[in-house]
Formats: sequence, C-alpha cells, structure tokens
Amino acid sequence: MKIEINLKILLMLLLFFIFKNINMYCIFIIFIIIHEIAHLIVGLKIGGIPKKMTLNPFGISLEFYSYGKNNCLSKIIFYLIGPIANLICAIIFINLKNYSFYREEIIYTNLAIFMFNLIPIYPLDGGKIINEILKIFIDTSKSNEIMIIFSKLVLVIISFTYSIFIIKIKNIMILFLILYLWYLFIIEEKKYEIYKKTKDSVRKIVS
Repeated sequence: MKIEINLKILLMLLLFFIFKNINMYCIFIIFIIIHEIAHLIVGLKIGGIPKKMTLNPFGISLEFYSYGKNNCLSKIIFYLIGPIANLICAIIFINLKNYSFYREEIIYTNLAIFMFNLIPIYPLDGGKIINEILKIFIDTSKSNEIMIIFSKLVLVIISFTYSIFIIKIKNIMILFLILYLWYLFIIEEKKYEIYKKTKDSVRKIVS
C-alpha cells in the first residue's frame, strides 16, 4: 500500500494556529485517523486490497483497488464502520467521567465526525451507503447520476444555511469543511463525467 503526505496539512496547521484552534484541529485529526483505520481493518477483513493512504489537511483518505466481497452488504458495512468507530469513541469518553483533559472536545468532535460522515453527500460515507442501496434497485450508472445530483442539492442547502448563520456559529472549521466538501464533490463529479463519456464512446463503438 502506497502512503502519501499532502503538504497542505502544514498550511492548515498554521491557519488553525493563527485562529487559536490548533488543539481542536489536532483532536480532529487524531479521531479522523481512527475513523479511517476502522475502514482499513474492515476492508482487509472482507478481502479488500488497499491502494493508497494519504495524510491530508482533513485526516486520512483511503483508496482500495477492490473490496474483495464485492456485494452491497459488505460495502455498506465497510462505509458504516468509520462513523461507528467515532460513535464508540464518543461513548467511551462520555463514560470516563473522571477524565477531564479535553474530554468534552473529544466527545463533541467524535459526534461531529459521526454525524458529518453520514450526511448523504458523495463521496462521504453516507452518500456511498445510499449509492450502494440504490444499486440494488437500479443500475450503477443511474445510481451514480442520482447521487451526483442529490449531493449537489444537499451541498447547496448546507452552504446556504451556514451562510445565514455564520455570524452566530462563528466556527471557521465548519467553513473549511464545507469548502473541502465542495472540493471533494467537484472531483467526484469530474470522475463521473469522464466515466459517462467513456461509457458513451464504448457504446457507440459497439453499436
């Protein structure tokens, strides 16, 4: 498995240091890494072959060549295990009542990662889970198209909502997460457009 480090993480550390949120950022990175390690363990358990692990400004991104047991249930378990790992971490720290070192921050961070990743946006875990469920009823091409449209709609709603409440929320991390979500979505949208054009070209050649 190839391991890469995105140097933009240094810029992110600097930004959060300037805004005096470096402790929260470090807590976030630690538990998002735990999130991805959970994905990795389950991926290996179902016979997946890991391709690349990248340390980026928002933790770790994990890519697989294949998922071994390439069925709907296995993939749903794979995508779901990351958020579940964060929920378990939150529950553990909730019950550590005598632990005071950043306890509340750790609890809220893990709950935030848990809920955030289950937002039905591609390529978050929530979006991938819905996509796998859709594939049970319709073909892959159609399910991908629906998820791209639906993800864009949800992202617009989230962005609009945050822009209204930005003065009250006053959380720069949420802004960075939204921007990063748009970045990830645009990449996925471009991948889908390439896939669609390739499929159309093959269809024309065959016909």
